[in-house]
Amino acid sequence: MITRNFSLHQLQQLETPAARVVAGALAPNASPAQIDGAIRALTELTESAHKGSAGAFTEYQQLLYILSLSDDVSTSLTRRWLSNAIYKVEERYIPAADIHTPLSESQFQQRLELAISSQSRETHPMSQYVFAGKASRAQLQVFLRHQWMRTFRLYRDAADLLVNLVDVDEAAALSRYLYGELGEEDETRSHPRLLGKLLKAVDLDEDFQAVTTMPEEIAYLNNRARSFRNPDVGWGLAVFYVTELVVPRNHEKLYQALLQAGVSEDAAEYYKIHISLVPPRAKREWQLISRRISDRAFQESFLTSLAQHFRVETAYFDAVWQEMQSV
Repeated sequence: MITRNFSLHQLQQLETPAARVVAGALAPNASPAQIDGAIRALTELTESAHKGSAGAFTEYQQLLYILSLSDDVSTSLTRRWLSNAIYKVEERYIPAADIHTPLSESQFQQRLELAISSQSRETHPMSQYVFAGKASRAQLQVFLRHQWMRTFRLYRDAADLLVNLVDVDEAAALSRYLYGELGEEDETRSHPRLLGKLLKAVDLDEDFQAVTTMPEEIAYLNNRARSFRNPDVGWGLAVFYVTELVVPRNHEKLYQALLQAGVSEDAAEYYKIHISLVPPRAKREWQLISRRISDRAFQESFLTSLAQHFRVETAYFDAVWQEMQSV
């Protein structure tokens, strides 16, 4: 069994006091006192990070990445418990959206569209560069390697959101999305497998054990996992909306850029199947959001999560763009 993305293996490589405490809490014979000690250590580290310590920020994000996205099932319950301790601190420091009185549906949609038009990945210089067909093969490899990092585990994050939908009709709507994401009746046509086919076409590995070391990518993935896991589904639905209902309108541009770069239609199928001319609010998943819009608390959590997503995504795309420009 490949253990490269197992938590203990990664924690042992960090060699920090907090990593050793967390590793002890994940041991098969860990005591309740060891788990409580890990929670205290992670809480203190996260507090220190959000009070201005850059070193603490990098360390706690790395630890959270290991805790929330590792593959070892035997430690999953304890890892989730420890991750929740970090989430509680993080969310106290995320600026809340200014919603003193409930917005009307049209006001809410106006706020949503303004945020997306001004901050979405479509407007980022890296996206514009790739859309224009200017990227070299080496630059496309950088772009697609990071596309892989944020895609191949997406179904797992979405499954966390599904668990938090207690309404059966809502669960059915999201289940249909997951059914498509995982290839419907043919697992070889799951979206991670189709993206893997594209990676192979540009001489990259389809690596389901991949672990990133880019701090901004780690922060992006951590934020997505936390949002989808939040029992307040407004957090997860905001990220789901912007990544799964809005982003597909970019995929035709990416598909054409790949064809222009000499990638075959078959290899670029991942982007082709994502091309959608259906406006986001016309998609069936929009019902998960529309039925909640009148609730002020939902508006606040949704718009708070959306703003936080754009903050970490912009930093992440800036870092990928810088890497692309260096090759």
